[in-house]
Amino acid sequence: MWTCRLKVFDKNNILCIILRRYKIKFLYYPINHYERGGRYYFISTGVIEGKDDAIKKYVRDIRKLHDAKKGRRVDYFEIEGNYFTIVSSHSIDEENKLMVKVAFNPALIHYRPVIWHPDGWEEFCVAAMNRADIEELIKIATKVYKLKLLEFKQKKITNLGFVTILPEITLKQKKAIELAMENGYYEYPRKIELEKLAKMSKIALSTYAVHLRKAEKKLLPYVAKQYK
Repeated sequence: MWTCRLKVFDKNNILCIILRRYKIKFLYYPINHYERGGRYYFISTGVIEGKDDAIKKYVRDIRKLHDAKKGRRVDYFEIEGNYFTIVSSHSIDEENKLMVKVAFNPALIHYRPVIWHPDGWEEFCVAAMNRADIEELIKIATKVYKLKLLEFKQKKITNLGFVTILPEITLKQKKAIELAMENGYYEYPRKIELEKLAKMSKIALSTYAVHLRKAEKKLLPYVAKQYK
């Protein structure tokens, strides 16, 4: 299997502009695309990461992007916790310029979520049986966007990530375990204690501990199974 990891940047994409404004991070999967009424539509689903206030402002602004005649617009957007589904579109004329559909080529396997970083760079990990399918993606990314080619080689895919593979945890549990991981709670020697994590979360120690333990109880058995 041919695999590729690359990053692209489109400074004129309004979704990117708003994302950079609020330092939001997206992890999403391209689901499908279709043509209707002279426009190309793209469906994606995933999770949003960032500060609560920033996420709220991002969602507020992104819901306003529904009246563009040619440029990128948001036709549908729903969010529950930090899990979202979005349908965006632009005119066929714009699509012919941007060639976004190349990233939605059915011959490509997105074996990792697309990561849209807070600085606006989108990171793709794709694989294909035929080298030419990935070369076409690289060609368009080089011609139309800024491109950073991080890897392009033949290798076997040993893991496939999907946002629905992990057990469901609540948003509070997710934030608790992310905070612990980011601050070295699981490192050896431990870099931070629960008391300080609770203060950082601005909640009671007992409450934070409950969120963290519940997240661990759901996630750890899943992780252990992967190594049986």
